[in-house]
Amino acid sequence: MHKMGIIGLGKMGEFHVGWMTPENQLQFVAACEMNKDRVKELKKKYDVRFYTDIDEFLDKEKELDFAVIVTTHETHEALTVKCLNAGLNVIVEKPMSMSYESTQRMVKAAEKNKKHLFVHQSSRWDRDFLLLQETIKSGKLGKILQIESKVTLCDKGWPEWGIEGSSNPWRIKAKYGGGMLFDWGPHLVDEMLILMGKDPKGVYGVLQSGVWSKEVDDYFFALLDYDDVVCQIECSNNARIPAPRWHVVGSKGTFLVEGKADPVWEDVELRYLKDNGETINEKIKLVDSMESGIEGGFYRDLVPFLEGKVDKFVSMYETSKVVRVLEMIKKSSEQGKYLSFDK
Repeated sequence: MHKMGIIGLGKMGEFHVGWMTPENQLQFVAACEMNKDRVKELKKKYDVRFYTDIDEFLDKEKELDFAVIVTTHETHEALTVKCLNAGLNVIVEKPMSMSYESTQRMVKAAEKNKKHLFVHQSSRWDRDFLLLQETIKSGKLGKILQIESKVTLCDKGWPEWGIEGSSNPWRIKAKYGGGMLFDWGPHLVDEMLILMGKDPKGVYGVLQSGVWSKEVDDYFFALLDYDDVVCQIECSNNARIPAPRWHVVGSKGTFLVEGKADPVWEDVELRYLKDNGETINEKIKLVDSMESGIEGGFYRDLVPFLEGKVDKFVSMYETSKVVRVLEMIKKSSEQGKYLSFDK
């Protein structure tokens, strides 16, 4: 059983606790949470060791297998490096950090200390994404020509998602690394890089602060340059009528996942041409698909990967590249021009 300690036991932190199960060979044993009033409430729910100081946590919890960092974005680098230097493996929530340079320091700390560093890219386990990968691999779509990946919502609860709610709506505050680009962007960029299997030649991005905050974006759009495949990602919290979650066009077929007012992407339509000229129409209903990666596929595969039973997991080098693309999207928007992805 792998012993797990959480740093930052807020709303998302409690999701992580729920995935630390005997079935996943994981045990939640300790937590560090700075909010002392919050700790009083948490002690009623969890029979674990609690700390309000990170240094005391690291000094006394030397037997942990993983520190799991579930804090606001701007703190990820400092906490990750501190935990790695203390001799712990680390899982950190997405985004890995706020800049590519920052992620490189995190990678170097993991390499220096010979420890694992994983980013919780849960959408890799979403059912719509898994089905899309399977469909592309089957050849039903033929040569891929265009990929559009969009999350377009109008969620009034988005800014205040967290234990402090409207008293501190951190998702729309720049000092916490808020905004749509670094909220949903890590998912959309990570999925696109996996589908394409290589770096883009360049990026063109547009960020907009339309409704929720003037400090951060509540909408972004980006084109990732892959020569003969048009790759577009887009995210909004201002869309009262959602766009399709996925629209993928190939030389022989099209794959569509309907968008919804909530992130429930369950309705799939597939239309393709068979070799004999017959057109096939398939309508598929995905089950339990609300952000299905949030069910904990990451944690289900964690220990099997460590034991060599799962070939591929979430590489820190991949997730560092995700942040590089996000940073380029932001800079492209600021400069109003296409930016090349220099090697």
